[in-house]
Amino acid sequence: MQIHIEPDDIEALAAILENEKQSHCRKRGLCFGLFVASFAVLIFAIAVLTFLLATGQLGDAITGNSLGFLQVLAPLSALVVGFFGMWWAVQNCINSIERTLYAARAGRHRLFASFLEQLQCADKNKRRLLLDIVGAVVN
Repeated sequence: MQIHIEPDDIEALAAILENEKQSHCRKRGLCFGLFVASFAVLIFAIAVLTFLLATGQLGDAITGNSLGFLQVLAPLSALVVGFFGMWWAVQNCINSIERTLYAARAGRHRLFASFLEQLQCADKNKRRLLLDIVGAVVN
């Protein structure tokens, strides 16, 4: 059974993608904010460590109970890299949504279907549903 879908339904799918884009823009802002905050904390921790090294107080800190300060740098660095990776992934998602929206609005239905298939941020079920709908329009 072939489902007949009007070309105007492509506009409805584009509106759905526009909402997805807005959601991912909010995620991008959150990820970027977390990245900047954790990067600032890392820079502050490195500055404090450098100050302790320059003033010669690091030896006193190591002999005391403050060795935990040095152990914070590795997980903090991993956190910075993790937040940057999340921001990058969300930015790639937004880019793929934008090119898919451009193809939809330009009336290039086969290109739209191709870009939709390559959408990097949609889960498999949502992508399969959208591809089935677009496949009915293109064929």
